Amino acid sequence: MSVSIIIPVYNGSRHIAQCVRTLRDQTYLDWEAVFVNDGSTDNSLKMLKQAANEDARIRIVSQSNQGAAKARNAGIQSAKGDFITFLDIDDTLSKDFLENLLKEFTDDTDILVSSFNIIENGTLVKRKELKEGHFAQIDYLKKVLSGRYGWELWGKIYRKSLFLKPIPVPEGIRIGEDASVFIQLIIRARNVAVTNKHLYNYIQYGHSASHIQSSEYAEETLQAGYFIESFLKEEATLYPKIKDEIDAMFLLFYSNSTRRACLGRNHPLVSDICKKHLTLKALKLLPFHKSIYIMLHLYFGKYISKLLS
Repeated sequence: MSVSIIIPVYNGSRHIAQCVRTLRDQTYLDWEAVFVNDGSTDNSLKMLKQAANEDARIRIVSQSNQGAAKARNAGIQSAKGDFITFLDIDDTLSKDFLENLLKEFTDDTDILVSSFNIIENGTLVKRKELKEGHFAQIDYLKKVLSGRYGWELWGKIYRKSLFLKPIPVPEGIRIGEDASVFIQLIIRARNVAVTNKHLYNYIQYGHSASHIQSSEYAEETLQAGYFIESFLKEEATLYPKIKDEIDAMFLLFYSNSTRRACLGRNHPLVSDICKKHLTLKALKLLPFHKSIYIMLHLYFGKYISKLLS
């Protein structure tokens, strides 16, 4: 069983050596790494070419700068493996990431999810524990929409057949791309398995996009929820069964948006979410601390922002 590892790269020269090292350290050897150079203007392409010359399993796809979502799509189109996984250029894998996940794949599994480590300044700050299990598509989808499991693309292995049809991504939205793609993949899957082994290292940096604060990014976070709702509505048999979870999803996107900026309850997007999706059922579906956080921000957000500024 071969695995294609898709790695978008935009001006990632400071992380390339570490990324190549984590790939070469894998105990499972039947892999290819598809680095997608997304119009980098630094030394990334030169470094990638050097790595490819040293290891035939490393390939490079280049495109003009179009963003991470389209870079991943370009990598998927070029992938030759039986399975696909995604790695962010600034993260790392445990040495047995591929070996462990492939061992746990069963014939009726289409996505396998691992627990992960959160690392800051070279120090392990948290081990994200995911409850182990094997879930039917709709059960796992409900848990993702309501925040019980994450919607990041990394830290998972996917059967390549899930990618045979193109996966639409939101235009002009930089935040929430992972969620929109991952939820579409769940819809295409039969079953999803979760392991509590911590096999992916999510490394947080102060300069990463997840730390950028702006009203524009906050608005894009909320718009991602509407994009996801639009394709879920097309699932005629599925949509009525997950309406409460969709309400919960919108509240989660609102919670995420507050990390970027406090838009206020009178903002058109926030107002619409409150009117259509702020329900007691949705709040009860969320982790308790999330529900409390959301309500505090909705009613006292401006005061909280002033205290923190």
